[in-house]
Amino acid sequence: MYRGTITPDARLPPDERPRLGFLYPRGGSAYEYYQFAEHFSDNIRCYLIGGMHAYGGAKTHYEGPLFQMGAIENLSYPARSMKPLAVHAAIWCSTSASFIGGRRWSLDQAAGLTEIIGAPCSNTALAFVDAVHALGVGRVSLLASYPQDVTLAFKRFLAEADIEVCDFIHLDADAGEDAYNFTQDFLAAKAREVDMRRAQALLVPDTAMAAFPLMRQLEATLELPVLTANQVSIWKAAELAGTRLVTGRYGRLFASA
Repeated sequence: MYRGTITPDARLPPDERPRLGFLYPRGGSAYEYYQFAEHFSDNIRCYLIGGMHAYGGAKTHYEGPLFQMGAIENLSYPARSMKPLAVHAAIWCSTSASFIGGRRWSLDQAAGLTEIIGAPCSNTALAFVDAVHALGVGRVSLLASYPQDVTLAFKRFLAEADIEVCDFIHLDADAGEDAYNFTQDFLAAKAREVDMRRAQALLVPDTAMAAFPLMRQLEATLELPVLTANQVSIWKAAELAGTRLVTGRYGRLFASA
């Protein structure tokens, strides 16, 4: 596999292209991963596998169902399905079902997936932490899809990594499907309500939300980094695989080598 910087105009031989795996729950925004790979002229391979059980019916964004969904026993089936693809790295693409139990729980979850898949693994919550640190910032605000209690759990998770949350808005989506149905105009309007006076970046968690267009709009308006769940998941998978993806199309996180 090629290790180094990859840009959209690269022309890598097929056997050198990074193979990135994503365990993706129900939600609706899986297409963002394929669009990202197409932007890179398919110099990276994105493999998405579902099959994990979502608990809670129409109310998956609550503590009990999130613990159940993020349990390694629940993730083991799709993880085993990922293994034959021989990915170079993999990510569990749920923010809430990777932060709900705190940092130690999240690290154990990633370690369990690494053991099953046989490649370096992480999850979206840890990817947010690593992306914030990579940008060299320590104060953020949140535009969160979740109910208040779950949003506060994310705030505590970030605090464990020495990331201060200056302000947050919670949109009370009961499940990923509800978050997916938020329009870009609605999210942009809500983002304008977030207090960014002390924040150095805005975080938009929830892989169910297709937020790449929103990220571009808000970065131009705020003149600050805006990190989305699918964005940091792809970024972390590439980092774990030993490569760096550089493009001006997907935010400041990918803007330089």
